[in-house]
Amino acid sequence: MKKEYGNMLVFVYLAFLSILTIEITFHKIQDTQDKIKAEQAAVIIEETKEAEEIPQAEVMEICFGDMSEEYIEQIEFVMPEAVSERRVVLEQSVEREMAYHLSDQDYQTLLRIVEAEAGCEDENGKLLVANVVLNRVNSPRFPSTVYGVVYQANQFTPAYNGRLQYVRVSEETKQVVERALFGEDISQGALYFVSSSIAGTEKSNWFYTSLTHLFDHGRHSFFK
Repeated sequence: MKKEYGNMLVFVYLAFLSILTIEITFHKIQDTQDKIKAEQAAVIIEETKEAEEIPQAEVMEICFGDMSEEYIEQIEFVMPEAVSERRVVLEQSVEREMAYHLSDQDYQTLLRIVEAEAGCEDENGKLLVANVVLNRVNSPRFPSTVYGVVYQANQFTPAYNGRLQYVRVSEETKQVVERALFGEDISQGALYFVSSSIAGTEKSNWFYTSLTHLFDHGRHSFFK
């Protein structure tokens, strides 16, 4: 009886040791897995930080050309890691130079004559009138200033009938005049224009018989 009881104690003891060993092993495995997960999480966080610090490809839009022929080119570039915090942006700048440098008096006169003569015309109609005035400034046959050209006797009706002083210059006219001052010219060298419906047949005939007709635009015919 005592022997059987002793064997039972040994069995219980061995069973207890086995359970204890299994539990210790289980905790070790659990700790190992937790450690692996923690290390993996740390790696992911580090990789995320590095990814955020790596400069991404950027697109820069640069405008080329004057206002009449403007287009946009996209340039893709990657910023170097060494300047991740202080970036240096490479830009290609296109400088636009004015073709005409006018006094304030000449500028205001040009705005008003374009509005008076072509206020109801489209942008090209306004540009053509500005071109004719500036073509005359460049021609030895006419005064060398816009004011002189516009107020030359019997040349521009709004100048000698007084209407030039009362026109209200539109924003579109200002924009078109700026284009002309930067050199946009679609006039083919025209030095004259006339509106036959306003000038009348007799006056209009002089233009067609004495000058070279270039083209018509809107209500105006252009000559040189």
